[in-house]
Amino acid sequence: MIVKRSGGMTEFIPSPSEKRDGVIRNHVLDLLANLDERVRRIEEAVGLPVDLSDEFTTAMTRITREEAHVQRLNEALLDAGIDQGETIPG
Repeated sequence: MIVKRSGGMTEFIPSPSEKRDGVIRNHVLDLLANLDERVRRIEEAVGLPVDLSDEFTTAMTRITREEAHVQRLNEALLDAGIDQGETIPG
């Protein structure tokens, strides 16, 4: 995280590697969801049981929900002016 201070303002800017990691993570999640949908269609067309597809869809839903939760937490920390690299006194 790059911290840019100007006057009384502090701006937190994701580093290039953090941006890249976020783009890759989001792209991979989209690819997996697409693959799941395609495999599900094939399984239904061929008449295979869809138990594994259902389990995968459940896992993907959980992963997507957790990713959204982490993103909301990160945004709340940034809004509060806390850098994730800092240690919070406690």
